[in-house]
Amino acid sequence: MLDLFKMYCKTCLFPNTKPDIHFNNQGICDSCLSAKRKHGKKKSINWEKREKDFQKILERSKKNSGSYYDCIVPVSGGKDSTWQVYVMKKKHKMNPLAITFDQFDQTSHGKKNLDILRQIGVDHVHFTMNPLLIKKLVKTGFEIIGDPYWVNHVGILTVPIHFACKFKIPLVVYGENPIFEYGGPEADRDNYIMNKKWRQQHGGMRGMREEDVVSHDIKIEDIKILTFPTDKEVLKNKVQAIFYGHFFKWEPEKHTKFIQTFGWKPLKKAQEGSWSITENIDMEFIDIRERIKFLKYGYGRATDQLNIAIRSNLISRNKALKIAKKIDGKVNKKNITSFCKYLNISKSEYDVIVDSFVNHDLFIKDNENGWRLKKTRI
Repeated sequence: MLDLFKMYCKTCLFPNTKPDIHFNNQGICDSCLSAKRKHGKKKSINWEKREKDFQKILERSKKNSGSYYDCIVPVSGGKDSTWQVYVMKKKHKMNPLAITFDQFDQTSHGKKNLDILRQIGVDHVHFTMNPLLIKKLVKTGFEIIGDPYWVNHVGILTVPIHFACKFKIPLVVYGENPIFEYGGPEADRDNYIMNKKWRQQHGGMRGMREEDVVSHDIKIEDIKILTFPTDKEVLKNKVQAIFYGHFFKWEPEKHTKFIQTFGWKPLKKAQEGSWSITENIDMEFIDIRERIKFLKYGYGRATDQLNIAIRSNLISRNKALKIAKKIDGKVNKKNITSFCKYLNISKSEYDVIVDSFVNHDLFIKDNENGWRLKKTRI
């Protein structure tokens, strides 16, 4: 049995059950070590050199562009991607094409925030897949890996690359490198390239292949837009996808404050299972995905958000732990009803699927609350 409760990070709330997490000899996780590298007094990262490297990439992109646009910025309407469109346009003097992969459950709040792109002054492509196909893919992701947002993850990391190849736009600029910011294999923490291999290992595929989806009532030609272009095609069109957060400090709090000056609005109240009012506000059913993650690994979205606050010295670990114990893994019952209606499944079918992902080393059946952790978090 995993002794989860002797393996929490000494600095944040991450447990050893988080996929690809690593701890040093002092019991500190790689996410916290990355934060120390990023903000520490000792300059373990040469930000001046990285900024110069970034400038060279921009110059090469302008030179190689075969289009009116010299870069693509994938944007959801969240605080970070909206801020990124602004800095690419205004600070770096690029001519970006913003591309949004349409969320199957986008909230009205999220749509209003996405309209801020009009104020920034960029061309914007809102890509919407066949909604009947999307529903099948949402259900497949929910059943196989417990992630109804699988198609969204894959879509935003693939569709912009197709556009870049098609219209000869040599640069696609994503946000933070999640391996550096939130933990993962050491070899990938200082990587700034998002390519087919990275997407397969870390970017939404969750270990799945296109063939796995095809076996569930979907043809390979139906999801061609979700299949990453070949290395040959990417090389031929001189397309490169990079993480902006490799070259500049990724600071979500500053992004939020800045983009609010354009009218971007946070939630008035955090979603069920979340602590932050500025995260995932365009996703109606995010609490369902995070409930399943909680049952798999013993932590949920609130922990992710509180960890960021801990590393930014906005909250103490003790206070964050008390909050996480109260709200992690919570789910809005009305959302469950709406989600079941969307997928045309019964509540009992939903329960069977969710329960199939429970980590029985960590949880015990509780007739009153469904499932509870065997031991209290520390």
